Amino acid sequence: MNLSDDFVNQIKGSLPKADANHLINSLDKPAPLSIRINSGKWNTILPDENIPWCPSGFYMKSRPVFTLDPSFHAGAYYVQEPSSMFVHHVLEAFSPNEKNIRILDLCASPGGKSTLIASWLGGNGLLIANEIIKSRAYTLKYNLLKEGCANVIVTNNDPQDFHHIREYFDIILVDAPCSGEGMFRKDPESICEWSLENVDKCASRQKRILSNIIPALKPGGILIYSTCTYNRKENIENTDWIAGNMGLINLALEIPSMWQIDEIHGKNSVGYQFYPHKIKGEGFFISVFKKDEGPSHLIANNKRKSGTLTKIDKNETAVITQWVRTSNLSFLKDKTGTIHALPDEFEKDAYYLEAYLRLIYCGVTVGDVNKNILIPNHSLALSKILIQDFPTISLDLESARFYLKKTLPCIESRTRSWMLASYQNNNIGFLKNLGNRINNYLPNEYRILMDLPEIKT
Repeated sequence: MNLSDDFVNQIKGSLPKADANHLINSLDKPAPLSIRINSGKWNTILPDENIPWCPSGFYMKSRPVFTLDPSFHAGAYYVQEPSSMFVHHVLEAFSPNEKNIRILDLCASPGGKSTLIASWLGGNGLLIANEIIKSRAYTLKYNLLKEGCANVIVTNNDPQDFHHIREYFDIILVDAPCSGEGMFRKDPESICEWSLENVDKCASRQKRILSNIIPALKPGGILIYSTCTYNRKENIENTDWIAGNMGLINLALEIPSMWQIDEIHGKNSVGYQFYPHKIKGEGFFISVFKKDEGPSHLIANNKRKSGTLTKIDKNETAVITQWVRTSNLSFLKDKTGTIHALPDEFEKDAYYLEAYLRLIYCGVTVGDVNKNILIPNHSLALSKILIQDFPTISLDLESARFYLKKTLPCIESRTRSWMLASYQNNNIGFLKNLGNRINNYLPNEYRILMDLPEIKT
């Protein structure tokens, strides 16, 4: 790997000589491959080797073509880097002992940590997953859509847009945009973009992001700060700054020594560094803080703008009850008429957040009612709220791939209406069987583009 002299000198200046050499040499070795399973959808044999800090994370011995696996499209698992799954260990250690907690993943795309949080919540609480870049926000939406949870909202906002949302979140994860040193072997192009100047810019930007978002954390709330880099400016110097300037208390983690995660000490904070020559994963840094539980500084904002979400009417309710298990769910309609479902206890949260933020996904997108007929959204097919006895056609691997490529011509079924296409007991989308042909309702942006190989029998 062609590393710059500045980067090599930085590593050698921050680690003992032997460790520095081992780290640099490790960057020429292949990165491990791992997945995190969706326990509500995974229905086959588990891989052999578990990731120690995340019970649902597993190392893979070889790399399949994930695009060709219908289970991947169904949301049965997510391909995620091992070190980043450590967020599960942090949540287990410090989450409030409350049912309906509100969690913000501020810099969330493509969705590895957000889908982990959604899985960890298990249908309780509310996750707001945010991404500032529009195209990446829609990638985030798709990955959370596959997770199938109703207690998720995706927003497309700059961190400074959260200044109205004060003392609201119980947990905020800031997986900050960084210089990406820890991902060099997974993303070789980032090596060319790295410079000492960029490190300084990233460290300054991270402080701005933190300054914008910490007021949204409740008194007693938890801040998780992480990067995928090694240098002290973006890591321990920033955590020192948080502890010294933002009124937060740094928290220590209990970590088994066998995990080989380094404890990094600053002037008034501690963080945890993952090095690829010590652990089976990429470079990663994480530190945890708690906001002072002193008196609230919340000031009522009487200038709140009105949103556009409204409750559906009785006719629309009658239509969707033929599709959806409606208990404990609220159904809200946006300005385009599309209906969304989320837990009853978070209906007011949706109104509140929509008044200040750009919501691009709110619970499960059910679909649109037109002349008392529901046109279902793909989100509903992959969700956990669909009625259990919905007409379903089980597809083999070849047919499932044809469906996902939108080249499946017809199916053998007497049902002449809406149906679910499924693969290994997981739904992969809707279709409408017309007898001599089918209408495939898989959104074009989610279809398989690559050529399909022949399946050997």
